[in-house]
Amino acid sequence: MILTPHAANETLELVPKLKPLYANAYSEPPYEMSDEDIEQFEIRITKHAGLEGFVLVTGELDGRLVGFSYGFTFPPGRWWTGVKTDPPPADVASGPLFAVIELGVHTDFRGRGFSRELVDALLASRPESFASLISRPGAQAHAMYQRWGWKKVGTTQTYAHWPVEDIDVLPLHDS
Repeated sequence: MILTPHAANETLELVPKLKPLYANAYSEPPYEMSDEDIEQFEIRITKHAGLEGFVLVTGELDGRLVGFSYGFTFPPGRWWTGVKTDPPPADVASGPLFAVIELGVHTDFRGRGFSRELVDALLASRPESFASLISRPGAQAHAMYQRWGWKKVGTTQTYAHWPVEDIDVLPLHDS
């Protein structure tokens, strides 16, 4: 797989290709995104592309876009919306945090290690001490993140029509 990082302006040009990939990646249980959810993805990524520390990594195989991951920096004091539990641990909250917002791999290309490659490329050389993401218990991705060393530190419900999800963190540098 060829991994390519993209800045904001390149990301905006890629949205028409990312949207159908997102729809495919989230088409199965437990997600089964609605048409409105897919439209909201376009709105979110367009907004997020303008935020501090934004980066998108795409993965291509034989010229076909097969996966992507993106995130941006939460400044000190910012945390996930809709939190249902205590604030983050002090060491996590004290500095900027890299928020992994999306990871999507086309259903035809799962089980080949592409998710790991995308996330590793996304987190490579990040200056933040920690990364954080939200994952849905019961989803394959949730178990995958746990295997990779991400640790649950809380729960959140981002949207009223979504279930409560786990907030996970991962140290990015050896202490």
